[in-house]
Amino acid sequence: MRVILTNFGSLGDVQPFVALAVELKRHGHQPVLAAAPSYEALARHHGLEFAPVGPDLRDAQSGITQAMMGNPAVAHSAGGMLQLFQPLAEAVPLMLEDLRAACRNADVLVSGRVQPAARMVHDLTHLPFVTVLVEHSGSGGGSPAFQAAVRGLVNPLRESLRLPPLDNPLVDGLSPQLVLTALSRHVRPPASDAPAHHHTVGYCLLDEPDFTPDAELAAFLAEGEAPVCITFGSMTHADSAALTDTLVAAAERSGRRALIQHGWSGLGQRALPPTVHALGQVPHSWLFSRVSCVVHHGGAGTTGAAFRAGIPQVVVPHTYDQFTWGEVVQERGCGGPAIPIGELSVERLAAALRAAHEDTGPRATAARLGEQLREEHGTTKARHHIEDLVRRVGLASDPVSGDEGDEDAEDEGRRQRRRSALKQQRARKVDT
Repeated sequence: MRVILTNFGSLGDVQPFVALAVELKRHGHQPVLAAAPSYEALARHHGLEFAPVGPDLRDAQSGITQAMMGNPAVAHSAGGMLQLFQPLAEAVPLMLEDLRAACRNADVLVSGRVQPAARMVHDLTHLPFVTVLVEHSGSGGGSPAFQAAVRGLVNPLRESLRLPPLDNPLVDGLSPQLVLTALSRHVRPPASDAPAHHHTVGYCLLDEPDFTPDAELAAFLAEGEAPVCITFGSMTHADSAALTDTLVAAAERSGRRALIQHGWSGLGQRALPPTVHALGQVPHSWLFSRVSCVVHHGGAGTTGAAFRAGIPQVVVPHTYDQFTWGEVVQERGCGGPAIPIGELSVERLAAALRAAHEDTGPRATAARLGEQLREEHGTTKARHHIEDLVRRVGLASDPVSGDEGDEDAEDEGRRQRRRSALKQQRARKVDT
């Protein structure tokens, strides 16, 4: 079974699909990770076939996040959101072309909610289609302004393809055949009124037990008590040096050793005291089993990895659904109240770190929850559902894609020209 797995976004959005791809490959299938070009190294590291989809949009993603952090009201302005989404709107046609090309000869397409091209590929080709939800979606629609912006992102292209518009693409764009929620039922119980084709399978987390840390990290972990880990992932900050100062001072005031991950903001890139160590990308499945507490932004993947590790959490939400995840951590008894990034201070973070280590309740609760999550095997359950769908629906081919080499070459040339045009557009914007 040839399976195309795709999503759009940061590492936390893509890693669950890598975990699922590894599971599929282990059981004899042919998974292909179809994502932004920057994820090719991740795919190759895990021995996966890779297909690039669209341009790299990390700068655009960072810009959207920073704009929403600086002015949360923009999320309630349709015009403001549409303006923020403009770089994405320009890239969606190429994403569709690339993803459709990757799906030639595929047996099933597996996609995250925020990949705007996936539902279009299914509607055009009738390829069996699975949506995997990796975020705390709630109703899934966001604010009316956000819904309007997403409609503006996908519906013009759908109209050009003679496909009906989607009123709320983040809901209406889900698979009509199979939707898998890759969250734990112990963290977010399934809705009692969920449709029959919706299933909660548990977290799809990427295990890397054979990871070998560099000598400096290994020495830091070995020379003292388990440190706290501070990681803000793909969040960016206007003054990363000042934020680093706050994090270091809070760790020192609480009397804890600390690891600070650089992340997209480049935190910790200065001289640090011997009780603090900065590090780059390290698998959370490996790292979190060696720390005493995690301070993080409330991303769905990071929160899930901390839940699974069975350790207390201090959530510092920045934007999006991170505030909801902060509430979930507190509701599940695995941490105290979240500290929004705009309210973060040395005093508040130091107090939260002391509470995470001195209050036995959250530590015991987190440990019990971690044991439950480690027994769920979300990737295995997800694989079984995907296999069952393909058996039931059968194989579908793209009636308009063709198999001729000349057409493939023509399509590839068109994608390369569009990719080049997008690069030129971004270069002109930088120059101006």
